[in-house]
Amino acid sequence: MDITLYYTPQTRSVRPRWLLEELGLDYKLHPIDLFAGEGESKEYKEINPLGAVPAMKIGDQIMLESGAMCHWLTDFHPDKKLAPAVQDPTRPKYEQWMMFSQATLEMQPWLVLLHSKILPEADRVDDIVPWAEQRHQSILKVLNAALEGKDYLLGDEFSTADIMVGSTLMFVPETLTEFPELQAYIKRLNDRPAFKRATN
Repeated sequence: MDITLYYTPQTRSVRPRWLLEELGLDYKLHPIDLFAGEGESKEYKEINPLGAVPAMKIGDQIMLESGAMCHWLTDFHPDKKLAPAVQDPTRPKYEQWMMFSQATLEMQPWLVLLHSKILPEADRVDDIVPWAEQRHQSILKVLNAALEGKDYLLGDEFSTADIMVGSTLMFVPETLTEFPELQAYIKRLNDRPAFKRATN
């Protein structure tokens, strides 16, 4: 399988790169300097019309969305055992955490970033920031409780759901100070050789 990953460090593109390393697959890394405007180039817009990362070329096919890439790669390689089989009783929880990472866990930090740094000052809504920060802490409390007594989200076994959730937590480590389970979880993930290879 010929895979090229279009990648910018410290973005969602770390997810498929980390997974590719966990799977032990060969792939080509094509760096995209978003901060220098490379995402808006005509050449890259032909890969991803939105100018965002990641994008993944599989043979002649282009795939967008980090979560979709991780879902597909994992299910395409069931022998690597990074997801429970569909018939496995832990599969519903796996699917829950895969969706949770993007639909629930990401939203509040993104709102904080938008309304404190990204949007022009005239377009920011100041009241959103404290609300989003408080809501995020409530979400982290639930996640912290879910990890009590576990190394990973599904128990003793690492899965792609840990890539999705863990990478999201790593974007905002300053929010984890009140949650010892989450801090220990992030340390375990950071210590994984595949993660180190993906972020060196």
